[in-house]
Amino acid sequence: MLRQAINKRIATAVIALGFALIGAINLRQLPVDFLPDIKYPLIKLSIVWRGATPDDIDRNLADPIERQMASVDGLDYLSSSSLEGLYQLDVNFRYGVDVDVAYQDSLAAFQRALRDLPAEIDPPIIIKADPSQLPVVQVVFESNRHDLTELRTWIDTWLSDRLLAAQGVAAVDIAGGLEREIRVLIDPVALEKHGLSLARVEQRLREENVEMLGGRVTGAHQETIVRTLGEFRDLESIRDIIVARSASGQLRLRDIARVEDGHEELRLITRLDGRPAVKVNIIKQADANTVTTVASLEAALETLAPAFPTGISYALVENQADYIADSIAGVRNTALEAAVLVVLTFFLFLGSPRQVAIIAIVLPVTLAANFFVMKLAGFSLNIFSLGGLVVAIGVLLDASTVVLENITRLRTEKPDTPLPEIAESGTSEVGVPLVAATLAFFALFVPFLIVPGMITLLFRELVLIVLSIVILSRLCAVFLVPMLAGRFLHPASQATQGWNERFNLWLRHHYSRSIDFVLGHRLLTFIGFIFILAGGGVAFRHSGSEFLPAVDDGRIMVKVRMPAGAALERMDAINREIEQLALGDPRVATVFTLTGGAVRGLYTSKIGNEGQVDIELVPADQRDITTTAYISELRPKVAKLLAPGARLMVTQAKMRGIRQVGQADIEVEINGAEIDTLFQTATQVANRLRQQPSLTNVYVSLDYSKPEWQVDIDRVRAGELGLTVAGIASTLRGYIGGDVITQYREGNELYDLRVIVPERSLATRDDVENFTLALPNGGFARLRDVASVRSATGPVEIIRRDQVKQVIVRADPFETDLASAQAATREALAEVDWPAGYVWSISGKAQQMAQMQGIVKQLLAYAVFFSFLVLAVQFNSLRFPFLVLLAMPFCLAGMGYGLWIAGQPFGATVIIGIMVVLAANANDAVLLIDTAEGLRKNGLAVKAATREAAILRMRPRLMTTLPVILGFVPLAFALESGGELLRPMAAGAIGGLAIEILVALYLVPALYTLFKGKTK
Repeated sequence: MLRQAINKRIATAVIALGFALIGAINLRQLPVDFLPDIKYPLIKLSIVWRGATPDDIDRNLADPIERQMASVDGLDYLSSSSLEGLYQLDVNFRYGVDVDVAYQDSLAAFQRALRDLPAEIDPPIIIKADPSQLPVVQVVFESNRHDLTELRTWIDTWLSDRLLAAQGVAAVDIAGGLEREIRVLIDPVALEKHGLSLARVEQRLREENVEMLGGRVTGAHQETIVRTLGEFRDLESIRDIIVARSASGQLRLRDIARVEDGHEELRLITRLDGRPAVKVNIIKQADANTVTTVASLEAALETLAPAFPTGISYALVENQADYIADSIAGVRNTALEAAVLVVLTFFLFLGSPRQVAIIAIVLPVTLAANFFVMKLAGFSLNIFSLGGLVVAIGVLLDASTVVLENITRLRTEKPDTPLPEIAESGTSEVGVPLVAATLAFFALFVPFLIVPGMITLLFRELVLIVLSIVILSRLCAVFLVPMLAGRFLHPASQATQGWNERFNLWLRHHYSRSIDFVLGHRLLTFIGFIFILAGGGVAFRHSGSEFLPAVDDGRIMVKVRMPAGAALERMDAINREIEQLALGDPRVATVFTLTGGAVRGLYTSKIGNEGQVDIELVPADQRDITTTAYISELRPKVAKLLAPGARLMVTQAKMRGIRQVGQADIEVEINGAEIDTLFQTATQVANRLRQQPSLTNVYVSLDYSKPEWQVDIDRVRAGELGLTVAGIASTLRGYIGGDVITQYREGNELYDLRVIVPERSLATRDDVENFTLALPNGGFARLRDVASVRSATGPVEIIRRDQVKQVIVRADPFETDLASAQAATREALAEVDWPAGYVWSISGKAQQMAQMQGIVKQLLAYAVFFSFLVLAVQFNSLRFPFLVLLAMPFCLAGMGYGLWIAGQPFGATVIIGIMVVLAANANDAVLLIDTAEGLRKNGLAVKAATREAAILRMRPRLMTTLPVILGFVPLAFALESGGELLRPMAAGAIGGLAIEILVALYLVPALYTLFKGKTK
């Protein structure tokens, strides 16, 4: 096949051109996103139970549901949160579990628990965790002529359906504003005066709002449906309902209540740049292109805008498409810069424009053909797939360099042989070592496909792209390069000795002298490399560790928690001050404020003493400060605005789509039996952590100070009066929280109809104790007659893990890396006096970092094992594979130097750099050993064969490794948007490859002579 590829030049060129064109066409069809398509082994369950306390939800929802979920196959752990009116459960499965099967098993377990759940809950939502379900953009609407009820109603009834029609939009989620509802405001005095119970009023409202199918009447020629039309048509028809009759006449609803077209209770305040607003989250379809979806949405909004009611305007915030487009463009530019540097490097060594042209042809052909493979595999253009291209740009020319250099050498040694024959023999000579090096390369990356875990899931697409490019590059090296060399290279007689030849001769001369010294002083060489190894270990320790690097996306989250029971107005006053502080900074683009709640997954929970301010900075090229530096500048300014007892957290918003464990970087989970002891211990831990200068944003998850009035019913007294506990509780709920007892239709829309007592009637504990309870046999009793009302406190949130209650102390690193912050946390925990039976563990990003380190060890173990197998087969020896593996730690030491010099901590992305460095080490070692063994068979002594092989392979070794280093340089400096994620990988790889050159040039030859000296 090689000879046919060389002889049939037109066919070879057409095939290469065809794959390149197909790839270029497919490039335009690839979807664009920030992250690859990832399916995490996580099922999320959410249930809304309006008016329920955390204790109610913990007993009545968490207990029965988690008891059933605990038996699901493949379960890793359960984690749940019970808030006022909201229950959320994360069913975490082990990596490697089929997510679709896990989803079905979770549904079955929930169905078993459903029969034990309260009837009042809203329909549950059970979903698979999918990054594509996160909002791709948020559209914020405001109006200077319409109040928040009108604005929210217009979005609900008119706009949302039209936004769903935009290409790629799957769903919209509306947050903020005030939902319209019909409110029946009961006068409790009038109710008591007329001898009516609240339950009777609610019953009459249900009875009078009915639309029902009566049946069918079949005549001689047609069938007619009979319908009863009894729904409320307007508010007057509600006011005119007869709720009771007596000898004195009829009692209508208007006599005991006011009926208003109003809105829900104000519990959540949202603003954009200080102005009241309603936010609409846009969720794209799973297979849709983020950039295209947002563009389609913008076009739809521009088309619809003329039809908006007067005074309504909108703005796009949290626009993922902008950041994705900038990031993709940044990484694409980085790849182009790397390609230019690689070509310039080859020109330095080759000098001949024709030789450089061959390399320049192979590069785009291989990359373009890879886009065709990406299309077939269903991949997208994302930060990691493009990162794979950057990683592969240097690697893909390894084989072509070796082949071209060997052809060039034979051309000089055999000037009378025709170029096609030289191309064939030059390729054949290195064919077997290339196959071995390729298999060794695969052996290093294959573990990513078999080791389960988040890291391998995240980088799988990148790894597959690298492997695809390596295969394509080997095909180009074996078929395209020989054909081009045989056609376009000058014969040796026409070759001129230019500046590059003089450079190569100079390089060869000085390397010959240095390798002679190394082979003559092996002990000194080994000592020198041992010092390099030790220094690399020290550099690794000083570099620190993290899970994933932060990206400079300008998204900042300020969260404030006031003491439990703080009024909404008090919380809003603080948020307004934070707003004004941010809006006065020209580096701030937008500020979105949420008062009285917190975003929890797909829900915005209503918590009166919490607030959140989302700050978005202007693009990175328009400001002189990074997101991290801005946070450090902002935190002390915001702290001055807080009232005593308030807790502050200023942090960078989470990276969308990356699965996060917990809400903070460091979470200390404390488990035990008694909730009071848990809270006291957690408070002690938090106080210790606040004393650590490397920690910030320290707070306790459990707030046990929420004021409550607890009603303790005297069952005996209530029974004597014919009252039940359930009846009393239901009456209280109707009076205080109000009950949605039916719905009011207007056009095609339905609005809740709520029966409630006005808030002004409920100001003190006496008001509650004086509630009237209708007795079954007529007459009334006061609540104080059958119950006592006492002041107490309760939890704001109850957290459980694997059905056991826990309290979490959360913190973030302050001007340090995650590993150092975790070490400081452990030091503080060692000083805590722990009660017997209470245990702690560290979670959050710190847990993910620890899991990442475990995965790295597994990947390295598998990589070393598979590489050993491949090399043992190649050399039919166990000593030579051991030699290659012995050199690997020295290369890894170089990565420590690279990370330390660049100031980058060790993180998940560095794993890819490790594999690239080890692959280069294996490739160089295999080629040197194979060449030396060939020279040994020709009769040279061990030392002479080693010296000659090292000199022969010096130039191709530099020509293959230096381009890889230069390919990483643009990423290491992160000059373009989106490069932050891959910067640690590039910095580590540059350091590792720099030492790998020394290992390949000096250590491997010295080790080879040592091994051969013992195998005579």
